Amino acid sequence: MHGETCLLDLDTCLEKAIKIVRWGGVIVYPTDTVYGVGGDPFNINTVNRVTHLKGRRGSPYPILVSSIDNALRLLEASDAMVMLMRRFWPGGLTIVGRARYGIPGNFFMDTIGMRMPGHRRLLKLIDGAGGYLIGTSANISGRPPAKSIEEARGYFGGAVDLYLDGGRARENPSTVVEVRDKHIIIRRIGAIELDVLREFCSETGCILYEEV
Repeated sequence: MHGETCLLDLDTCLEKAIKIVRWGGVIVYPTDTVYGVGGDPFNINTVNRVTHLKGRRGSPYPILVSSIDNALRLLEASDAMVMLMRRFWPGGLTIVGRARYGIPGNFFMDTIGMRMPGHRRLLKLIDGAGGYLIGTSANISGRPPAKSIEEARGYFGGAVDLYLDGGRARENPSTVVEVRDKHIIIRRIGAIELDVLREFCSETGCILYEEV
């Protein structure tokens, strides 16, 4: 039944969500930041459904991964990028880098954003679904990201296949950085604060560009 709500903490709900993603469906799910909406990022029909739900055009969606190894299968990683992953993943940092090879659907782009969320149950879901999940916030484009199932349902109603309830979100959206060799360019400040990134670059010798 479309629009069903299920508790992510229940194994039966987790298994149901994994099946839906593998079958090309769309789910709303909690993360360590805000709620997300997504499915299989390599299924063009799923990507198109998410785009229709959000009323969004243009930029590709970030991808949530279940491990650093899965991210490195898609990204051309510099030393600075790997150090960022090891320091801040799992957690609230989205890393944008050059794609290792063309990715199906509207992810066929030169660059792609990836994040490993700090949410144990969600990581289990992502891993069970193949290691990757569309990682865009649950909202209509231009509206605030949903921080609860009720807010997400207000955006999408019965148009998604499953809502996974993990309680109310407490964090801001992820911080977004683009990495080019040892250069780190801040695209959005969120869950990871600017001072933390400054300290990281002071320790590692990377070059931080703070214009947002």
